[in-house]
Amino acid sequence: MEYKVRIKNLFSRENVIDLLKGGRCTIFSAASGEQLLRPYIPGTAASFSPSTLNRMHQFNAGRPPVQETHDYALYYLSSKGGMEKDYYLVDSRCLIYDRQIQWAYWETPLIVPVVEGLEVTAAQIKAICPPASMSNIKKHVTHLNEAMRKYKINTRLRQAHFLAQVAHESDHFNTAREYADGSKYEGRLDLGNTEPGDGKRFRGRGLIQLTGRDVYKKYGAYLGKNFIDGTNMFQVEQEPYASDSAGWFWLIYKKSKDINGRADRDDVIAVTRAVNGGRNGLTERIKYTNNAKTVFGIS
Repeated sequence: MEYKVRIKNLFSRENVIDLLKGGRCTIFSAASGEQLLRPYIPGTAASFSPSTLNRMHQFNAGRPPVQETHDYALYYLSSKGGMEKDYYLVDSRCLIYDRQIQWAYWETPLIVPVVEGLEVTAAQIKAICPPASMSNIKKHVTHLNEAMRKYKINTRLRQAHFLAQVAHESDHFNTAREYADGSKYEGRLDLGNTEPGDGKRFRGRGLIQLTGRDVYKKYGAYLGKNFIDGTNMFQVEQEPYASDSAGWFWLIYKKSKDINGRADRDDVIAVTRAVNGGRNGLTERIKYTNNAKTVFGIS
C-alpha cells in the first residue's frame, strides 16, 4: 500500500508548501570534509553510500525537523540552486520541492510493503508474561496492536522487546498508574513540576509510565489534547492512551535513544536503559523478551 496516502495529500496543502518555501539551504559536511552539493535520490547513481547516509541521519538527528508526525520526519537537505529545486529527506526517501511551480513531489514512489500477520493475540501476551491475568490483557491487546502499528514497532523482534518492557513497567498489566502517590516527584524541575501538587498530579501513568508535567504536556501537544488541566491527566492511565502513550514514548519522546534500533540489535540492556534509565527489573525484562522471541519463533 502507499505510505499513508494522507501524507501525499498533505504536501499539496498550501500551508505545507509555504513551510517548504521557507526552508534555507543547508550544506552537509561529510567526515572527509567534502561538502554535499547534490541531493540524495534513492535508486540512482547519485545516491550516497550507506556510511555517508548514516552520517546524514546523524547530522539531522541533532537538528529539529521541518515537519514531524508519528508517520515521518521531514528534514531540509540541500538545494540545487539554478535548478530551483530543494531536496528534503523523509525516512531515507527524497521529496523534491519545485520553487518555480511551488509544488512538492516524491522523487520515487513512497511505497511500504504491508507486513501481514503481525497482530498480537491475548494468548501470545499471556505466554510472554505468564503472571498477567487474561482479563487485564484483554483490556489492552487491541490498543497495543494499534500502538505498535502507529509507532513503527513493526517487526517481531521490535514487538518482543516492546511487549517485554510494557509487561514489566505495568506490573504484568496490573496497572497503568504508578503505585506510589508521586510525592517524591514534588518540586522536580527536571520533570517540569513547577506548581505545588505537580508530583502527585503527574505521577507515572500509561503502560510505560509517563512521569512529570513536562512529558504530559508534550504528549498532549503531540495528540492535540490537554492532559494538564483539571483531571485530564487521568486519561493517560485509560485506553486508548495507556497503550498509545507507551508507543509515543518508545518512538517519539525517546527518539534520540532510537529504541527500535536497540531492539533491532536485540540488546535488552540497551533497550532497558532507554526505557528505565538504568537496569531496574532487568532479569524480568530479559525473561519476557526471551519468552516473546520463543512465541514469535525468533531464534
